[in-house]
Amino acid sequence: MKIYIDTPFQAPVKAMLHAGTKGDELVFKDEIEDESVQLNALLYADILFGNPLPVERLQQATNLKWVQLASTGFEYYSGIKTPALVTNLNDYYAQPCAETVVAGIMSLYRGIDRFSVLKNEAHWVGYPMRAGLQLLKHKKVIILGSGNIARQVAKILSGFDCGITFFARTAPDAILRTPEQLVGALPKADIVIACLPGTTQTKGLFTTAMIQNMKESALFCNIGRGNLLEDEGALVDALMNKKIGGAVLDVTATEPLPREHALWKCPNTILSQHTGGGNITEQEGIALFFLDNLSSFKKGYALKNVIQLEKGY
Repeated sequence: MKIYIDTPFQAPVKAMLHAGTKGDELVFKDEIEDESVQLNALLYADILFGNPLPVERLQQATNLKWVQLASTGFEYYSGIKTPALVTNLNDYYAQPCAETVVAGIMSLYRGIDRFSVLKNEAHWVGYPMRAGLQLLKHKKVIILGSGNIARQVAKILSGFDCGITFFARTAPDAILRTPEQLVGALPKADIVIACLPGTTQTKGLFTTAMIQNMKESALFCNIGRGNLLEDEGALVDALMNKKIGGAVLDVTATEPLPREHALWKCPNTILSQHTGGGNITEQEGIALFFLDNLSSFKKGYALKNVIQLEKGY
């Protein structure tokens, strides 16, 4: 079989893929400079591993029998038609994303972000900093979403005895189900953590009114998608004017974030630049998952994480 690999991998991982696909023809996109040659290779492939761009390329590749996306989210391909079976990585990124957002919260609460700046300036402040440090223990947290990342965040925060409230339309244990209920609950929340996918239902869901309804010391965190905010400028205003306590943002409306964007200058703001899912064994883990699914595909067994593109997530 001809396998087109759209995801860029380092040499050791490519060697792993070669070793696990003996008898198959592997074509790596990053080893082809000419875009027309890349497209031609995709069009004649039996299997695709990765997330091709522009998204229309997936629809053009009518010879594909199976597509293994190298991501959990697939909203960009919503509505794309393909005869191929499609699988994603499901909960693969849940742990690193959860650790990223909790690390950001801890950084703001324990002053690590400020101490890092003071270190670069060789400036000792010491004791006066103590009065501004907070504890995560017993904080009241609203988690937007109830998927794998949201659940992993809740699991970590349970170790700090945090009070967790889920906002989700259908999850059985979600207390908040409507935007109106969310608005009413926000004034009591110490932390709001968005773990929602980017769909038509979630786009602009977190409104300016919701930001305005957060208490002055509250943190807003987003480890989901940057289009969740109705108006990113309203968040900037809240941060600049200290209407809320701070933010931990792995995602933003525009990525990469332009150098002139106001978020760079917002106080008490962690920008982790959409790296939340990263970890030192990320590439190896993705490759091993693909090889495991490939073995099932060849044997005619059911594949892990089959999805429907029309759902968008």
